[in-house]
Amino acid sequence: MFAELVDSLDVLTRLRLKGFHLSIDDYGTGYSSMQQLMQEPFSELKIDQSFVKHADTDEEARSICESTINLGHKLDMTVIAEGIETSAVWDLLLEAGCDDGQGYYIGKPMPADEFSHWLDEWNRKNQYASS
Repeated sequence: MFAELVDSLDVLTRLRLKGFHLSIDDYGTGYSSMQQLMQEPFSELKIDQSFVKHADTDEEARSICESTINLGHKLDMTVIAEGIETSAVWDLLLEAGCDDGQGYYIGKPMPADEFSHWLDEWNRKNQYASS
């Protein structure tokens, strides 16, 4: 088992050196751990939606999100929040320094041929919001 772990870390490190970005998905739940952050060459940290969804109404969820954002940045990682469903949550995460997000507030799953139109609308909407 130890040999398999070493082989896996070797492959991940080689991918990272080749310019691939590796993410820890669903951070804060399941098998993700602080030990992974230290041992594996990840470049992104994705905060699990179970914390993100309620960050605007639950102080503990908000604290976990903010702490995870700070931790990820201290480890020179890009931090992405999963499960953003409202502008209140999105605004809170942006204020906390979150780098990016995904969820129904940003965009629902769509066919590829609709993506270009969606992206134009998103950019237009956010251009006026940041002015």
